Amino acid sequence: MARRILISGSIAGHPVGYGGNIWAFLQWVLGFRRLGFDVYYVEERQGTDFKDEDLKPAPFSKSANALAFRRLIDRFELGDRAALLEAGTSAHVGLSREDIDKVAPDVDLFLNQFGGYTAVLGRVRRSVYLDLDPGHTQIWQEHYGVDMRLRGHDLYLTVGLNLGEPSCPLPTGGVRWEKSLWPIVLSEWATDESPGPAFTTVASWRDYSWVEYRGVWYAQKAEAFKAVLELPRRVSMPIEVCLSIADSDPELPALRANGWQVVSPRERVGDPDSYRRYIHGSRGEFSPVRPICSLGQSGWFSDRSGCYLAAGRPVVMEDTGLGRHVPTGVGLLTYTDVESAVRCLEAVQRDYARHALAAREFAREYLDSDRVLSRILALARV
Repeated sequence: MARRILISGSIAGHPVGYGGNIWAFLQWVLGFRRLGFDVYYVEERQGTDFKDEDLKPAPFSKSANALAFRRLIDRFELGDRAALLEAGTSAHVGLSREDIDKVAPDVDLFLNQFGGYTAVLGRVRRSVYLDLDPGHTQIWQEHYGVDMRLRGHDLYLTVGLNLGEPSCPLPTGGVRWEKSLWPIVLSEWATDESPGPAFTTVASWRDYSWVEYRGVWYAQKAEAFKAVLELPRRVSMPIEVCLSIADSDPELPALRANGWQVVSPRERVGDPDSYRRYIHGSRGEFSPVRPICSLGQSGWFSDRSGCYLAAGRPVVMEDTGLGRHVPTGVGLLTYTDVESAVRCLEAVQRDYARHALAAREFAREYLDSDRVLSRILALARV
């Protein structure tokens, strides 16, 4: 009988235009399935989270969240292994709360993103707290007193490779964190398609609110884009951002005036398949990062960037201190200001074939879900 994995995540929180967010959790589900595990997924959301296609409040059964979740689990053949639950009610898509409760005692490893599903803690054999937003998780817990539901897990895992190191000023929340890169299921991203002309990324202009820790304010991602606002006027290739931003945002005209090609996530990356097509159609990724990752030198690396690399699309990303752990400079390049961003992009453009090959090699060496997840299983003693 196959060993059993249960994963909690946040797939259904954004029903429209967030194909990349879905992949952030699919990588874990499909990756463990590749390794031969019997993999289950559970997500519980508050009734206020459920919206219709126009993002207006809707009942669970008629919500875009529930409809999108159903399409997703059918698309990836997860219908008898996945549950979307409404908190405080019996409403569900896929498995019910009772179904998950029956599964729990036979779960060998439970990976719990943000501590989001605590109902089975203590009933599974081993549990991992999965921190996918290093810096925010710990500051919210330690400085703002938000209960991030850290208690009760056997292992604490973060994608902030520098968290707890002297070079990283961010708190740990009193926890000893094991570190990991994202798992990328390489077979899902391999392509023989020719790259498009533009360097792209997928982003939210204003997501988490600013946070402060020890006198330092960490801003929204908008500030990271504004720091390189003039970039498209200084490079030889188009720069496009698939950006979640309000049409009324006062800073949108400045983006466009400086040459940024702004396209809609709802239209271009609304589901996992269109997100993958978007990456395949890109020349590479150019990615500013949240200031908590750059100022905080957290060593953070994006699952999105991992998908670009696995597709043979070079990545130029803002420096997070990642280079202390993995090689950068070919295939994966990091910048600190607009001048170094220009140099990185033009270096890739001059020798594109070399950087594209290095991107694939980096993904095989450091991000292959078989390797990454096998290491996590060893850390969790499963």
